[in-house]
Amino acid sequence: MKKLLIAALLLAPLAASAQASSPAELAALHFNQWYVGQLIAKKEPLEDYVNLGRYVTADTVQALKKIYQADSNDVDVPDADMFIKAQDYAADWNKINVISSDYDAACTNVYVAFGKKQEHVVADCMVQEAGSWKVRSVTLIK
Repeated sequence: MKKLLIAALLLAPLAASAQASSPAELAALHFNQWYVGQLIAKKEPLEDYVNLGRYVTADTVQALKKIYQADSNDVDVPDADMFIKAQDYAADWNKINVISSDYDAACTNVYVAFGKKQEHVVADCMVQEAGSWKVRSVTLIK
């Protein structure tokens, strides 16, 4: 029994690192865990500019401020949440997995799946800003 416990403790970090292996993937995973955690806790992460700034580029945070602090008659507020690309979330969306990532000329796209069945997938466009990987934008994949 003791050997099984030791083996489990040694393999746990490997399982966690298989989920997100690059710094961009880890940053996307941490962001989405924080963001969905805020939603589940009935908090408004889109209004928490300080914590958003830890995970999201300064330009994107400024654009959010412009959208959400302006008069709704003057600015077109999106129907879907900017970061989860949905109007609502499922109870199991706290189960978040990085599926893969790839690079293009604009950013590193990290593909993130939500829920046990991984039926909702987004691509987080990750860029480096001040030495940290941050979300620039998000695209709905499925």
